[in-house]
Amino acid sequence: MRVLFESSNVYDPVNGKQTGPFVVENGRFSRCILGVDHVEKIDGYVYPGFIDSHAHLLETGMKVLNYSLEGLKSIDEILEIANQTDAMVLRGWSEELIGRYPTSEELDRIARPLIVIRRCGHVGVANKRFLRMLKLESDDGVLKEGFLSQALNSIPPIEVSEIKKALKAGEKDFFKHGVTTVHSDDMYRIPPDVVEDVISKSTIDVYEHYHIHTTDDLKDILSIRPRSVKILVDGSLGARTAYLRTQYSDSPTRGILNFSLEELKKVVHESDRMGIQVVAHVIGDGALDVTLKAFEGTDPALRHRLVHVQIAWPEQIKKIKSLGLCVDVQPQFFVSDKKMAFERLGERVNHAYPFKALIESGIHVAFSSDSPVEFPNPLEGIKAAEELGIKVKDSVNAYTIEGAYQEFMENEKGRFEDGMMADFVVLSKPIDDGSAEVIATYKNGRKVWDRIPQ
Repeated sequence: MRVLFESSNVYDPVNGKQTGPFVVENGRFSRCILGVDHVEKIDGYVYPGFIDSHAHLLETGMKVLNYSLEGLKSIDEILEIANQTDAMVLRGWSEELIGRYPTSEELDRIARPLIVIRRCGHVGVANKRFLRMLKLESDDGVLKEGFLSQALNSIPPIEVSEIKKALKAGEKDFFKHGVTTVHSDDMYRIPPDVVEDVISKSTIDVYEHYHIHTTDDLKDILSIRPRSVKILVDGSLGARTAYLRTQYSDSPTRGILNFSLEELKKVVHESDRMGIQVVAHVIGDGALDVTLKAFEGTDPALRHRLVHVQIAWPEQIKKIKSLGLCVDVQPQFFVSDKKMAFERLGERVNHAYPFKALIESGIHVAFSSDSPVEFPNPLEGIKAAEELGIKVKDSVNAYTIEGAYQEFMENEKGRFEDGMMADFVVLSKPIDDGSAEVIATYKNGRKVWDRIPQ
């Protein structure tokens, strides 16, 4: 069936100009508008479907379905939420709002094992019941980076039926914001065959990175020959675990480097040798130094990727460019982190969130949300990028064409071209209008979300 979508407000991200109506046939775009079976008029502004290049689909769905600690301003509010659910893991608190970390003793008032994780996902506080259950040692209940991963990996995984329910909820939340593809990496505790099964049955496109937490994971993960693997080189600025060149301005620590240079080289080069893309989480400038050394001699054709890059000096940006690495950043962090980033970095904040410089250097830069850390809303990301001096056209490009490029799908999605996937979003106003909202989202030419329920 050939459907003509009538609109004079169709945005082409290639040249940044408006274009005309288009036809969808068998889920693909066609510029031939003759011989159609049905005509659908679009009252709004049409853009290619957004691609969120770094998020957590499963955790986003779990946040929708379960209780969240996001936005809470006191320990009492955390305990109130904890008493309303039987969940062992709750996430979303921030000491910027509460004034401090929760304590293990306070969480002991909850009569079950419980760990509460900061919004960044890199530090958590557990009560004594939780520590005893997993036979963990911690005087204050604070678990960071590898110890936190070890704890979460020790918890029995959720049932497949619950996984499917959470993925469907996450999918709906992304569609609500015009996102038709998500690059995700939070299914590492689930058997690979289950992951591939649920992804294959998802309506939204999922490009899954398989997590390598230690070099011991490497052989098993590479044996399934995933398209992409993910490695956490350091932590976050909020948790003071991002690895810096010099000490934090507000704490006598440089952060945590999760892998040594030799360990990183092993992961990167063995993956590279097998033709598998490596996606490296790197936030601190110290971690970036080590990571760039690890990527020396790798194949640029594999489009290895750096995620976050929240601090980068000019010489590091040049090195990223010379190695042919891609970068995936989150403009919303610039808004959320303003006060915290200055406290952590001092004058170094002038080299933080260097997203405009990365784009201007000619590096392939995609945008994302890191949902559920931020809401999976590209429109908010575009507004945040404007505060950094990034043009709206470049932001749209980063949420469409560049996202497709980083999953090797630039000839399949992200543009209105003959034969490409008919993924698009309809906005109430032009995308450069700060009040624009998503009216409807289409995947393969079929409406998957509508602001007005049908």
